[in-house]
Amino acid sequence: MLFLCLLSFVTGFLSLSMEILWVRLFSFANHSLPQAFAFVLAFYLIGISLGAHIGGIFCRKGADLWRVCAAALLLSCAGDIAFPWLYSVSASSGFGLLTGGIGMIGTAALKAVVFPVAHHLSVQAVSARSGRRLSYVYVSNIMGATLGPVFTGVVLLAFFSTQRNFIVVSGFTCLTGLLCLVRSGLPGPAVRGLIAVACVYSLALTTSDPNGFIARAASSGYGRILRIIENQYGVIVAYEGGAGGNVIFGGNVYDGQTNLDPVKNSNHLNRVIVTSALVETPRRVLMIGLSVGSWLKIVTGFPHVERIDVVEINPGYLALISGYPAQASGLRDPRVSLHIDDGRRWLKANSGKRYDLIVMNTTFYWRAYSTGLLSAEFLRLVRRHMAPGAVIAYNATGSPDAFRTAASVFRHAYLYENFVIASDADWRHKLSEPAAFRKLSGLTIDGRPLYPAGSGSVIAAHLKLPLLTPEEVARRYSAAGRELEIITDRNLITEYKYGRSL
Repeated sequence: MLFLCLLSFVTGFLSLSMEILWVRLFSFANHSLPQAFAFVLAFYLIGISLGAHIGGIFCRKGADLWRVCAAALLLSCAGDIAFPWLYSVSASSGFGLLTGGIGMIGTAALKAVVFPVAHHLSVQAVSARSGRRLSYVYVSNIMGATLGPVFTGVVLLAFFSTQRNFIVVSGFTCLTGLLCLVRSGLPGPAVRGLIAVACVYSLALTTSDPNGFIARAASSGYGRILRIIENQYGVIVAYEGGAGGNVIFGGNVYDGQTNLDPVKNSNHLNRVIVTSALVETPRRVLMIGLSVGSWLKIVTGFPHVERIDVVEINPGYLALISGYPAQASGLRDPRVSLHIDDGRRWLKANSGKRYDLIVMNTTFYWRAYSTGLLSAEFLRLVRRHMAPGAVIAYNATGSPDAFRTAASVFRHAYLYENFVIASDADWRHKLSEPAAFRKLSGLTIDGRPLYPAGSGSVIAAHLKLPLLTPEEVARRYSAAGRELEIITDRNLITEYKYGRSL
């Protein structure tokens, strides 16, 4: 009975661990869309249902159930590697959803065969304790299914890459299958032979590229991958970007660039640079979202800045930044305090802090959890941290509703390129004042002028870019037949109603 409970626990643990890994791989390949989790869950449940049905068929036929468990788990061991590999090589093709769905069903079904078999074995001997035995097996499975995602998501992904974790789960599945073979009475030499094959198989997989699945599923179009950083918070990929600097993707979505030259301006640094002219003396600055640190490096060159609080949820960016000396020096600036935390949680925990300038490196509005940084509730929270005359600037990434939401919270919100710049004070006139030109001309980076000599026309162009009012943007979309809406924590319109689909 104890072995049956252990078998039920382990299959639940491994099955739900594999689901977490599928969510990681599938979500990455599909640019962190919010529908990715629902897709994995739906197909995984289909696989569990199918596997349980197959297990029931074997129970009714009176087959050697221990060998059925062994066969299902050993096949699952191979599938735990083959299915993700097949999906990773086809993710960017027109067959990605098909191969992904088939892989999820196959992965879930093979392990799910074991659960009804374990139930059947626990009650084969008719007795007054059959119900109790059944409950023990059921509870064991629930415990395993609960602990598996927690252990994999919090512990394993903190130490191993996605591909290595698939291998780890596959290895434990193989071990469980071999134990079932031993329990079935298979001759010792046959079992030892299978163990030797499993060891060679595991060794070959372990020595392979640890980021292979992620590298094959990446679809940026930028070319050569320079570095992949994986942890429990997500996946960061650095690409070779040529003269414009290396390009950084977080969750398979553009996240920033290493360029620090506003003349090249390949990453539109002007959007951050002009904020230096909007606040007379921006002594306290808050930056939510670090990425590769290019924006932070620029802000350290703003005059009068005494303190910069940076809130970043993924510590993987620190490892990335260490490879770029200019950005790394920005982090080492004594005025910079780095906080690894969720932006909203950090603001709530530091309710007494006030800032003259707040810059948010927001991601694309259609990504999962983007509402957390775009909603009216979050903007009102940020507003409580703004000193009189303070300005907030963040990327709307093309969402007119994000701009409409800002205009509903702040008295003065305007669109500069795709940047929302908002405040309760009207800051527009400051861009046309001579002081703005002088301030931008005097900005430095590592002791050198940020704008090289002879860049006066570039500075003037950055200051003269048109500012769109909420009314102008609303009229543009109203003419197209759509009224703009306010983003809230409950409606999630940027992620679902107006977001991208699989």
